[in-house]
Amino acid sequence: MVGQTFYLALRKVPFARAFLFFGTGIVGGYYIPLSTWAFQVIVVCVIAMLLLLIGVEVFCRRWRRVSFPLIFYILLFFLGVVWLGKELPAQQSRHFVDKKADYLIGIITDEPVYGEESIRFPLEICHTVHDENLTPATGQIMLRISRKSADPDLTLSYGDKLLFRNKVAEMHAPHNPKQFDYKRYLAHKNIYHQAYIQSVDLRLIGSGEGNKIVAKALCIRQYFVRKFKRFITNREALEVCSALILGYRANFQAETLAAFINTGTVHVLSVSGLHVGMVFFLLNFLFGFLDRFSPGRPIRFVLILFSIWAYVLLTGMAPSILRAGVMISFLLLAGWSQRSNQNLNSLFASACCLLLFDPFMIFDMGFQLSYLAVLGLFTLYPILNGIFSINNKFLRVIWQAVLVSVSAQLFTTPLALYYFQQFPNYFLLGNLFVSLPATALMYIGIALAISPFLFLNGYLGIGLTYLCRFLLWGLTAIESLPFAIVQGVDLTGTQLVLFLLVIIFLLITWYGLSKQFLCCTLISGTLLLLSAAVTSIRHTSYQGIKIYNVGREIAIAVINRRKVSLISTLDSIKHPRLVAQVLPDLRHYMRTEDIVFRTLPLKKGQQMEIQTPIGMLGILEGGRLVRKPSGYDILLWRNLTPYAVVDDESFRGVQLLILDGSSKANILSEMAKKADSLGISYYVLKNNFAYVWDKKHGK
Repeated sequence: MVGQTFYLALRKVPFARAFLFFGTGIVGGYYIPLSTWAFQVIVVCVIAMLLLLIGVEVFCRRWRRVSFPLIFYILLFFLGVVWLGKELPAQQSRHFVDKKADYLIGIITDEPVYGEESIRFPLEICHTVHDENLTPATGQIMLRISRKSADPDLTLSYGDKLLFRNKVAEMHAPHNPKQFDYKRYLAHKNIYHQAYIQSVDLRLIGSGEGNKIVAKALCIRQYFVRKFKRFITNREALEVCSALILGYRANFQAETLAAFINTGTVHVLSVSGLHVGMVFFLLNFLFGFLDRFSPGRPIRFVLILFSIWAYVLLTGMAPSILRAGVMISFLLLAGWSQRSNQNLNSLFASACCLLLFDPFMIFDMGFQLSYLAVLGLFTLYPILNGIFSINNKFLRVIWQAVLVSVSAQLFTTPLALYYFQQFPNYFLLGNLFVSLPATALMYIGIALAISPFLFLNGYLGIGLTYLCRFLLWGLTAIESLPFAIVQGVDLTGTQLVLFLLVIIFLLITWYGLSKQFLCCTLISGTLLLLSAAVTSIRHTSYQGIKIYNVGREIAIAVINRRKVSLISTLDSIKHPRLVAQVLPDLRHYMRTEDIVFRTLPLKKGQQMEIQTPIGMLGILEGGRLVRKPSGYDILLWRNLTPYAVVDDESFRGVQLLILDGSSKANILSEMAKKADSLGISYYVLKNNFAYVWDKKHGK
């Protein structure tokens, strides 16, 4: 049968088992720190097991049915460890971190993103320069160039070769609870360092150094983006069309992106399997007449395959579209050969192929979500479609669209909750609404991209503009509905595993009709619910003060059993810095709309008091004391000057002194020494994690 369950996949689909062992080996190679000698031992084991496999196949054929699978899957596991380990900095003798360098030379490996304050892009290091000596090197960094002092005409592109001053530093961990972990995000791309430089520290010394195919693909995409800009005058419509059709999301407005995220339709903006599927159905319809001829079937497959990869090239060969292209290529080849289990085999075969190409893809959020979504379509959708059957043709199409959305959403929900900490309640309504406009935008946009007629292009551009406005109007309306989104979902790694196990065991129970797996489902579900209940109780009963690290600004949250007050020198709770660094944590205690927000207009020399349920909090602005701060449980002292003095008499009774990022590092260092000499407890917020005081634990 076609498209069976996890259970049948693991037992009868060979690529499912291969992906399981190879992928587990890759994850193990990443999370288990390997020394050089340990890595070499594993390499020797891989070679030994490979020779053993050959020996079993040639000399011990009577035992190969038992021993060959066991040795082969162990080999795949260790091969995964080696495949990823060889890319890690610890296993690279020429990594730039281990070398002295005044300057570094590297090649841009992706399209630069032009932000308001900086230009950023990943860079592959190829040489170091020390005392005018050039040495080959390896490694990757994320390079940011300040736009304040940059030449307005500075344009960088994929494949450019740069010489720049060595100001490389390690990525730092997030400074606030629940803040997006950019360090981990880049580490999953094998990038562990960054550099922030001025344009005067940079020299362009070459171009065209990257992969020729990728460079050509990006040039083609830039051509179509410029064509879209010419005929689509509305900014929002241009951004949506460029993202949906070409996978180009540079400078995408946050408000527009939020509308897609909050309605569960953000996948529409990421060119992936959905878009390749649309192109496939269009091509299948256009070339369907070829089946009438005897050699027509293979010709149709070749034309569709060629056109699919032409579209992959057109969209810039982004990782998401590459995944979809490889996946549908395997599906086409399997369909051509008319082999059984083609869907699941093709799914896992494409995953193995991509991991051989780039093992770090397994950590990519898009990779995980896209494969889980398709896995849901191949396993859960047939079950639901078999249970609920509708005879009316029109209603059946709508019902099947509902089942497709539910199947994909159920499988991706655990990961979506883990990564985004929110859930769109109206995802079904959003996906049903977006399907027709998105399909129309896709086909009209492709027509605009390939049309050579100027008069026709003008009308196509107008049509795309009105369609995008209609699409955004509908998503905004859905987003504004009551209880449109659940925010602040705190799903831990353990809960994520339990959630996935519930889905897996439930499917195995359905197909296998096994009481043991039903028990496993109930146990996993019970543990998940109990764990979620404990987490919820912990949040609802929390009492404490959190002083967040937001640079030179202030953000203080007073939390008292589901009552949250946020005090900040920033002007609004919707300020981008608060949205990115503070609200991801506070949403676990209360909805954003219910948080009491107060601005804090501090003046130089001002001294303020904030009475909280768990103590007196004082804020001192400036280096001189107006009055003794001895009555405070916590004192936040800002904008220190070299003349600031800490003495035992003035600070007697202050339980804790906090110094934030508004003061210079050398002044903070001197202040810390004075506090140490007087035995005053203090906490330096600058370049450190936020200060969290929990009443339950007294710290």
